[in-house]
Amino acid sequence: MRSFLIATLLCAPVPSVADTVFARETLRAREIVTAQQIELKSGTVAGAATSPDAVIGLEVQRAIYAGRPVLLSNLATPAVVERNQIIPAIFSINGLTISTEARALQRGAAGDVIRAMNLTSRAQIRAEVQADGTLKVLP
Repeated sequence: MRSFLIATLLCAPVPSVADTVFARETLRAREIVTAQQIELKSGTVAGAATSPDAVIGLEVQRAIYAGRPVLLSNLATPAVVERNQIIPAIFSINGLTISTEARALQRGAAGDVIRAMNLTSRAQIRAEVQADGTLKVLP
């Protein structure tokens, strides 16, 4: 009976305590998170980041107040293109490449598909934001 009790205690699930990332100061929307703005505290919060590396360099979507946990759902890849920014737009198909300038009608991070206006023709286009800040026009 005693060995059964010991085996049961050894196999019983033990709640693990992990570290959670908290804001040291208020992080405003569209701000990029830096190491100085966050801290680790012991404890687990559902949906919160558990590692500083998971949040540093990401953009805040909605304000996170000082002392509150940093939720992963409140972070996104930083925008590369701002609304109304004039940027190069490149259309390429079957070896034909056309370059022009466009005005971004939306903000966008690398990989996002946004609307833009071709400044030459004034036509709206759909384009994918590239990491270098240019637009790849979609057919």
